[in-house]
Formats: sequence, C-alpha cells, structure tokens
Amino acid sequence: MSLYDHPVTPLTRGRILAAAVAMADHEGLEAVTMRRIAAALGVHVTSLYNHVNTREAVSDGIVEVLFEEADLPLEPLGWEAWVRRFHTAMGGLALRHPGAFAILMRRPVQGPRAAASFEVALAAFREAGLEAQDAYGAVKIAVHTALTAGLERSQEAQGPSPETDIEALPATDFPQFHTLRGIEDPSMSWDFGLETVVAGLRAQIAERATR
Repeated sequence: MSLYDHPVTPLTRGRILAAAVAMADHEGLEAVTMRRIAAALGVHVTSLYNHVNTREAVSDGIVEVLFEEADLPLEPLGWEAWVRRFHTAMGGLALRHPGAFAILMRRPVQGPRAAASFEVALAAFREAGLEAQDAYGAVKIAVHTALTAGLERSQEAQGPSPETDIEALPATDFPQFHTLRGIEDPSMSWDFGLETVVAGLRAQIAERATR
C-alpha cells in the first residue's frame, strides 16, 4: 500500500440497508432505489447485487433492520403485557424512523428478532386459552392496530397532515364534527386505540373460555 492509498470500507449488506433506511427517513420510501443507494455509498450499482439482488430484497431488509432496532418483547410474558409492549415499541420506532416506518405495512415480517417476539405472543395467547387459529388472529389484530397507529404517528413526525376542513361544514348539519375543533392531542387516539384492542381481546378470551 502506498502513502496515497486509502483504506476502503467493505461493502456489506448492513451498510446497504443502513443507507436505505436513512434515505427512506429523509426522502420517503419511493426515493429508495438500487441506483440511489449505490450513489450514496459511492459504488457501482452492480456491486449491490452480491448482497441484495432486488429492490424487494432491500425492502425486506429494511423491515428486518427496523424490527431488530425495536424494543420488542422477547421474554415469556402474558398476552396483555405483550400487546402493550409491542404497541409502545412501534410508537417509538415510528418517531425514530418516520420515513421508513410505512414499509412495515407493505412487507411481511422479516428477521429472527421479530419472529421470536411473535412466537412469544402466540404462546401467550395459547396459554390464555385460545386455539392456534384464534391466537394467530389475536396477534394479527394487535400488530395491525399498532402499525396503523404507528403510521399515523410517523406521518405526524414528518409535519402536519391534511385534515378535514371542519369550518367548511355547516354546524347545523354536522354538529358532531364541530365538537372536534381544538382537539389536537395525538396521544389521545393512540391510547384509546390501545385500550380498545386490549378490552376487545380480553372479552374474546373470556367468551371463548365459556364454550
């Protein structure tokens, strides 16, 4: 090596996915392409294919990275504790990665950490008395609710979202809409959604116990 040579950071799947996540957070998921990732890393696009061979592979990798970072419940615990922990984890993840978070709604679960957490959840619901199919349904609705709420939180983190123009609606025809004026606390709907899911699951578990 001469005095003018500089060490080159090896290209790895981890570096590629980190660049993809950063790009998604700053510019949105649609901005993440193989060519743009290559340009950000200072390599030729063909170099990426040794590590991620398609854009879908990059998307799945982003899902894996996000779930690896999230504070997912991994130890055995009750179903309600799992639901609350997962909900909180998704809320934090949405704020840290507002641009990338939406990928969790588009791609399947990826990575050993996510799979391990969902295994814990399935076991918890089975322990509560649900059959396998119902346990899967319970996990699915809990995850879907957390991701939907997280998506809204991620959008709020990126700036104000368009809202219904309540003032344009006649108060005499839409009195309930007008009661919503001035309600601006996102945490209210976040907490209400979580408690609604927990209450619904609790009722379903109790109902099935009487069969």
